Amino acid sequence: MPEAHHIADASRQQGIIMLVVLWMLTSAVILVASFNGAVRSGAASAVSEIGLTKSEALLDAGLEIAAAHLLDQDETRRWQGNGKRQKIEFGGAELSIEAWDANGLVDLNKSDRKLLEAVFQTVTHSAGKAKQYADAIMDARDAESNKSQMLGDSQHPGSINTFANPLAFVDVWQLAQLSQIPIDVVRRAAPYLTVYSREGTIDPRAAPGPLLASIPGIGAADLVKLRYADTTALSDLIQKSDGLLTDQNGPAFIIKVQSHQLRDDYSVSRTFAILVGIDPGRPYRLLTKWPMQSIPAKGSFE
Repeated sequence: MPEAHHIADASRQQGIIMLVVLWMLTSAVILVASFNGAVRSGAASAVSEIGLTKSEALLDAGLEIAAAHLLDQDETRRWQGNGKRQKIEFGGAELSIEAWDANGLVDLNKSDRKLLEAVFQTVTHSAGKAKQYADAIMDARDAESNKSQMLGDSQHPGSINTFANPLAFVDVWQLAQLSQIPIDVVRRAAPYLTVYSREGTIDPRAAPGPLLASIPGIGAADLVKLRYADTTALSDLIQKSDGLLTDQNGPAFIIKVQSHQLRDDYSVSRTFAILVGIDPGRPYRLLTKWPMQSIPAKGSFE
């Protein structure tokens, strides 16, 4: 009996040892799997970071290319800021670049009511709605101006009013905050609007055709003359526009850059606002840049 008891104890100890060994092996397998997963995740993260960095660099390169063409001394190569899409091969990627002169768009803060109505007439084809939406913008401008005057009156004599020239809108998409204007209307109107114009008047050479056609007093014949005639056509058009048009361009431009690296199934894009030609020491100054966006590559350049 003692011998049988000894054999049972030995068998029990071997079973415990086997369980410990199996537990250690299982732990080792889990540890190795976790390590491999961490390595793969780290590698994927590194690849993602590299791809993101390259995308950022390509979009910045597109901005540099646009600024150089806007400042080109050769008028035949200089971009006019009329939104014409330019396609360029650069750094193993395809770049699509559009440059819009802010003076070719309607300024939410500075432009005349007639120009605001022209924008909404363009996108809604309704004079009533165009007036309603323009009224909402003018009300927002008046409210901001009144607020600034109240702040100025409450200051101590001799103090400086930092907000002497208040802006009701610092970004076009602030229109979406006005309850009177539906978001789908804002979306359709946004390409015709800006907050960066020189004085609020429009340079017709850089303005979208549908917008010009909606401005009171401008007919189809005027647009044909503007496109094909000499500079006198521009002067005549400005004179008959009742102060709505100008022959001044810039200095602010909206640059839209889209990049597609050949092996990727997506494209990235970014919009910039810049000032050109105001500083002899720098070709341009960056006003702002919008967040980078990713879109499917198929059809993105169409």
